[in-house]
Amino acid sequence: MSSLRTRQAGVSIVEALVALVILSVGMLGIAGLYLTSVQSNRTAQNRTAAVQLLNDMGDRIRSNHKAMDKYAVTLGSTPPVAGTDCGTAKCTPIQLAAYDIRALYDNAINPANTNHVLPNAADGTSPQMGIVYTAGATAADPARLVITMQWKEPGSTDWLSASLEIVQLGS
Repeated sequence: MSSLRTRQAGVSIVEALVALVILSVGMLGIAGLYLTSVQSNRTAQNRTAAVQLLNDMGDRIRSNHKAMDKYAVTLGSTPPVAGTDCGTAKCTPIQLAAYDIRALYDNAINPANTNHVLPNAADGTSPQMGIVYTAGATAADPARLVITMQWKEPGSTDWLSASLEIVQLGS
């Protein structure tokens, strides 16, 4: 008795299409992971830059601690241009504070500076900085400064921020 069944030779078109769909879904997953890693890398770079700027400002304030109260800036405001360039001229502590604040603004946020570090949001919202000064209530209570930088990542509506607190322990 001969067999009426014939053996299949090769791959059917349906099997080939299923394999192609599975491969396509896998490639889309890889593309999604790549996009997420690029966005996370950009966020990490912005956070690192903000922390470096905060640490630089903290060092400037610590070296000019006599004018610690002059570093206060309202969050989101634009500090005035410093009247004296303390990079080339001898400055008083108050002039140096104004120069330092403007240097931080210019490096991090200033829209006129095309090389500013923190990004503008997709909706055009600019990054913000602020410095809050709190005097000590008593001689034993130190004065404090909190420096804050905040920005929106492109494609996001949420504010990201980094802060640094400086405590004046001595005079």
